[in-house]
Amino acid sequence: MQLRSLYELKDKADSFLWADRPAGNRWQRAGFRALQIAYAVARDLAQGALSLRAMSLVYYTVIAFVPLLALAFAVLKGLGVHNELEPTLLGLLQPFMGEYSVDIAKNVVGFVDNVRVDVLSIVSLGVLLYTVLTMMQRIELSFNYIWSVSHARNIGSRISEYLFAIIVAPLLILMSVGIASYVNTVFFVRLLESLPTGGIILQFIGLVTPFLFMSLAFALAFIFIPNTKVRFQSAFIGGIVTTIAWKLMGWVFQNFITEYSANAVIYAAFFAVILLMLVIYLGWLMLLIGSSVAFYHQHPYKTYSGREPPKLSLRMKEELDLTIAYLIVKRFQQGVEPWSANELQAYTRMSPAMIESALQILMAIEFIRATDESPPCYLPVSTVNNCKLHELRRKLRFYAKDRLDIRSCCEEQMQIRKVLDEAEASWAETCGDITLPDLIASSDTESKS
Repeated sequence: MQLRSLYELKDKADSFLWADRPAGNRWQRAGFRALQIAYAVARDLAQGALSLRAMSLVYYTVIAFVPLLALAFAVLKGLGVHNELEPTLLGLLQPFMGEYSVDIAKNVVGFVDNVRVDVLSIVSLGVLLYTVLTMMQRIELSFNYIWSVSHARNIGSRISEYLFAIIVAPLLILMSVGIASYVNTVFFVRLLESLPTGGIILQFIGLVTPFLFMSLAFALAFIFIPNTKVRFQSAFIGGIVTTIAWKLMGWVFQNFITEYSANAVIYAAFFAVILLMLVIYLGWLMLLIGSSVAFYHQHPYKTYSGREPPKLSLRMKEELDLTIAYLIVKRFQQGVEPWSANELQAYTRMSPAMIESALQILMAIEFIRATDESPPCYLPVSTVNNCKLHELRRKLRFYAKDRLDIRSCCEEQMQIRKVLDEAEASWAETCGDITLPDLIASSDTESKS
């Protein structure tokens, strides 16, 4: 009975959010779009995939956190600002850990300070880099899941871009420290206080500037981590949502969990470790939610169906695969730049998972191939002048990774197979010798008339 009520509530929400209604003003459209995105993110959370991926990232973060800080510490030490590591870490943990943040920050910095990157052997340095790169790969895979990307970066791009991020991140810390130091100079403060509204302006800058910098940092992470193109506007909106959730989480921890939790009495000395694990988990969950907001903002049509591939009928799946093959051949015949997966997705408005599935099966039957570009584009493997539609359809229908042992087929299955073979032969006879170039020619004729 409760399950039925939940389905009825879901149907009512779907009817309300995606009902055909007169186009309102800009704010009404933005409000309904925000409700649709919030509903889609809540649906993802209820399915549990985001929570599971956040839990897995907690493990990799605990394993690779000290090596990652060691590499960042080496860069900061070379720049002469390594002493800023502890205050930065303390400022990050203080809203969540309370009095425990001081001990944790000192212990972590103590561990990092004892790691002498300059005297490590090749094997030790290799293990250090492998641990960090593995953690960043797992982070990328989690964000790729959110953006429905099945292919991670290749090994060369992975190593170069990950190491670039590890080196640039300390530089960004240095820049933020420099900007904060300049803003906090006595000269700047006195200049603002001398103005009639200087105090209000100073308070406003003190509140807004950290919020904007944090939102921008999250937005850059949402753009850089997934192996796909993310628009800055969508990433920045996701960054704003993540920053609000982060601040709210800090307020809840500071006022209800850190100081007044009964678990502190139960777990005693271990409570700081458990609290830290909880903070890491919720932090990753907030980041994944923010990335989901960016995904649904960039792909608003996905708010209704979600990122999971829809449960299509066999006929519809066949139709979509043939459509992708048709589009690739048509552009090749026209002598235009080949399609990429993102362009096909934007043109057809299919889900990224459906596009990826169609491309994979077309490459598996050796009908198309991917170029060496990044992102790859897709071309026919050979000439398509004599490519008959029924032959391509037959290859798609009969392709399978695994073959069924004919000895395991019962008599009834063989009868059904015979009927299907006869239907296939009848379809091929009816379809005749229609080729994909014939379809392209007829389409061009219809568009001109």
